[in-house]
Amino acid sequence: MLLPLVVTMQSGCKVLTFLGHAVSDISAPLMAPGYVFPEEAGPALWDAIQAALPPADLVIIDQIPALLRHIRNPLACLPHLEAADRQSFDVAIDGEPDLVVDRLVNNQTRRILKTSQRRMSERGEIRFLVAETPEDIELLFPIMVRQRLDRFRELGRFDFLERPEIQAFYRQAALSSLDGKGPVRLFGLSVGGTWIATTYTLVHAGTIHLTIVAMADSSWHSCSPGMAIISRYIRWARQQGVTLVDFSIGELAYKVGFGGEPRDRYRLCIPLTVKGRILLAVRKKVARLKQGIKENETLSRFVRRGIQIYRNRGQSGSP
Repeated sequence: MLLPLVVTMQSGCKVLTFLGHAVSDISAPLMAPGYVFPEEAGPALWDAIQAALPPADLVIIDQIPALLRHIRNPLACLPHLEAADRQSFDVAIDGEPDLVVDRLVNNQTRRILKTSQRRMSERGEIRFLVAETPEDIELLFPIMVRQRLDRFRELGRFDFLERPEIQAFYRQAALSSLDGKGPVRLFGLSVGGTWIATTYTLVHAGTIHLTIVAMADSSWHSCSPGMAIISRYIRWARQQGVTLVDFSIGELAYKVGFGGEPRDRYRLCIPLTVKGRILLAVRKKVARLKQGIKENETLSRFVRRGIQIYRNRGQSGSP
């Protein structure tokens, strides 16, 4: 087992955390093929980890799934775990590709997809593109980035794709995965020559992981482009023999609509010094404040608008 951890500085404290840097939504070690970790060995594993740790004030390992492809995640066996704020969603797929979506979706999603198909057909020819050449990647990738960033700016939220080096990483990963040489699969959906949705996924060990879904502006919302492209990539995945769709973390209606089942995530938060205890207490209070804002629709809208104005001023160079 290899467990990649990193020490970061946060508010003057040394925080030891999983080497995901908020890009990965899963914390799990790399396991030798065929090895099954005994659940009862969790306390012994934590003792071994502690013995190897460098000096730190706080240990935070977040987004720990219970299982890794039906095998117990060793981190989920550690003592002192607590439930994480968000769940992940996934759904098993089987049967004929042409029938798999209709079998998965609930009645509401079925109606939305039917309406989406009719409205898209009224606006032009529908094209679903699976990127299979460098030219396809160079076509779809900048569209996906633009759609993603436009949406996040509209919501007043930051996204890592704002950073050129992150864009370069994702683009190169897509190019390196062509001809089945890597896990990335990039999809696009166009209507009448306009690209209205894109998705960036990872395919590995019989599972397709939805990493990014991006959509065109509000003029296309009535066509439900996000759900339309997801339905198509699920059919494509089944054609490739994929048996599980991972919708990642976060409770969104479309995930349940496509049959997604909730899976609990866990976190390990252990202060090692007084500074670590203070930082952990502050983080928990901030988390409760954020949750309170999210639950108040009016306040949440006001805060998002304020963040959007602040970021727009920063981008324009205004004081």
